Amino acid sequence: MIILDHTAVLALCRGHRLLSGLAVVEVDDPGQRAHVPALCLVAVSLQLPGAAAHLGALPGLEFLPLDFAGAATVEHAVSAGLEWAYGHAVHAAATSAVEGQVLTATPEAYNGTGVWAVDIGKP
Repeated sequence: MIILDHTAVLALCRGHRLLSGLAVVEVDDPGQRAHVPALCLVAVSLQLPGAAAHLGALPGLEFLPLDFAGAATVEHAVSAGLEWAYGHAVHAAATSAVEGQVLTATPEAYNGTGVWAVDIGKP
């Protein structure tokens, strides 16, 4: 599963070519789409008001809700020192049925989390 964290979503909003390609390709299988955790969407929307509405219209994105178990996991990770905006991406990667890859502009933020972070380069 491909997961876009808030730094990748922000890069997408700013025109990152690779991420734009992922976001605009319509795929019938939701499992083959790029996944955006809800808290990552919130983090971007706080920086770029209106981003959620824009991103919601892109056919290549699937949005991941945050349930109670996820909220508890994020709370635990944040209490241990992880910035809140990364928490839902870590949870999504760790609980996915297939190994999740988190696309990010800050792969060092995932050190020690056990998450496979893929550097998208600086936007």
